[in-house]
Amino acid sequence: MTAGGAFGAGALAEAQKHCAAEAREHARDQWLGSLYAVPAARDALLALASFDYEIGQARFRARDPNLAAMRLAWWREVARGERNDEAAGSPVALALSAAIDAFALPRDWLEAMIDARLQEMAPQDDFNLLAFEAYAGESEGARLRLGSRIAAGGHDLDEKYAHAPAGLALALVRMLSALPFAAGSAPTLFPVDVAARHGASLQDFDARRASAGVVAACAEIRALAREKLAEAERRLAASPREILPAFIPLGALKPDLDRLERNGAQPFEPSREISALRRQWAIWRWARRR
Repeated sequence: MTAGGAFGAGALAEAQKHCAAEAREHARDQWLGSLYAVPAARDALLALASFDYEIGQARFRARDPNLAAMRLAWWREVARGERNDEAAGSPVALALSAAIDAFALPRDWLEAMIDARLQEMAPQDDFNLLAFEAYAGESEGARLRLGSRIAAGGHDLDEKYAHAPAGLALALVRMLSALPFAAGSAPTLFPVDVAARHGASLQDFDARRASAGVVAACAEIRALAREKLAEAERRLAASPREILPAFIPLGALKPDLDRLERNGAQPFEPSREISALRRQWAIWRWARRR
């Protein structure tokens, strides 16, 4: 029995309405992406965006890492279809369960997203660029794969694997954007080999020291993100247009990278966010060129 059938169309409609509001407030780029999708895919894309937001917030909503891990363990059981009886109490779980059923979403991809959040809480000691790429594949990459499957009506049309470079670019920019808020209080996930290449260390990041090495290491990461963005765009140009809504967040990456570039000498100071209108305009222009 599907999630919608189990709890009624009315309950599912309310759950999907909740996800739309949550995504619009906390995952706006993904919310904008849903507007480019066919109507039949929008609710599922918004459920995926809300799920991504909820598991990302797990470590911030619990002071004890063990409690955060328990939250993620609950979401893992939801992803596996083991919490259907409790889904009525969580609009996001209910909407996600319906999306899994409607679009035959691979549950291991959803579990990969949860694994990535656990990695954020306790990264390995030698978290290098190769490990970061694996993490990006499980976080942003898995979400893009799921989103492209939803946008394509339950089919895997990302034949050029655009999700791989796109996910890495998104994850790199997210990591750099979080430095002013995470460094010194939470794992930064900055690749240790990139830092070492410029004479910097994770201790510099923990101490929020904007040394020449730290600044140079951040510049290398920005350059890599631009490279991966360009690669993703090339792959998308040779891909079916049906999957485009899942990749809409790429449209805001260039202005985000430009913002980080302007703040390059002060990586631990918050940079001024671009306006919501400018962000939406950048996404519209990017989508129009595809």
